[in-house]
Amino acid sequence: MATSAIGGPVTELILTCVTPADGEVSIAKGDAVALTGDYEVAHADSADDPIFGQALADANSNSEGVPVKVRGVCVFTYTGIAPTVDGVSGVTASATAGAVQAPDENDGVGIVLAVDEAKNEVHVLI
Repeated sequence: MATSAIGGPVTELILTCVTPADGEVSIAKGDAVALTGDYEVAHADSADDPIFGQALADANSNSEGVPVKVRGVCVFTYTGIAPTVDGVSGVTASATAGAVQAPDENDGVGIVLAVDEAKNEVHVLI
């Protein structure tokens, strides 16, 4: 069980997923990833796509197993304007691989709990 920034317990769910069987793979620990097939994850294809979770290890080759946090508090790098702490908006994929952004058109994933504008980081409960 993890501990949040204010000291309370946070439950997490981590799934072992796999990278695509072909194409370029460059997932870094901490990256936001999208679900692209059966238990298959990669960076989102475009901005505003939904995210699935957060990679907990680097993955640089095809058909490689990668642990992904799909429930819990994730700290993502964000681009653009800061996501809103409002209990509703969440985040979506950014055009920058592995980062997130405030939703433009689609509903975001999760609940934004905190934003650190100095570090361009957002804490999201997914």
